[in-house]
Amino acid sequence: MAMAPRPQRKSEQPGNEQPRNEQLSQEAIRAAALELVDEQGFAALSMRTLGARLGVKAASLYYHVPNRAALLRLIADSIAMEAIGAIRESLDWRGLLTRLATDLRRALSAHPGAALIVATQNVSPHVLEPVVPAVLSTVHESLNLTDDEALYLLQSLYVLVTGHALAEFGDAPQPPAAPAEYYNAWFDIAVSTFLDGIAARYSR
Repeated sequence: MAMAPRPQRKSEQPGNEQPRNEQLSQEAIRAAALELVDEQGFAALSMRTLGARLGVKAASLYYHVPNRAALLRLIADSIAMEAIGAIRESLDWRGLLTRLATDLRRALSAHPGAALIVATQNVSPHVLEPVVPAVLSTVHESLNLTDDEALYLLQSLYVLVTGHALAEFGDAPQPPAAPAEYYNAWFDIAVSTFLDGIAARYSR
């Protein structure tokens, strides 16, 4: 049995497109997405559920974030910016990498639902490129390595900390499987051993 066409609502008729919600922004969308994954887990994140949390239709989000992939990149970039924001050339190489690892872990601890996103999404070049000169300048003072080796080590440390966070928070919003002391000790041993390996291999 054929169904009669559904009458168009006024907002759907030609010339009556929905106006852009001026209260939305990338920052508001990012914050709401982080809240959503922290409270309900990564599987709950979609443009539809995010729009519902913000009180708008999913279509309204596309003015600010073109697709879900861009949303995930936005979250990964925001965590990275928290981690690299305190990098300073006045630190020695070990202090700089320790600070990076600690700040990245702190950012992931604040947003446990983002661990899976950060573990699977690349950070945008425009986020990392501003700190690269400071990192290279610092490591070259004491370590005998090339620029490429320095960047590989930086990426390796990032993956190490993210993998640790994924083990701790990968089931968010479920709590970690072990006490905090266990993860703290694991983090300290993993990072210090990684840095000891760099010193043993590359120190001048």
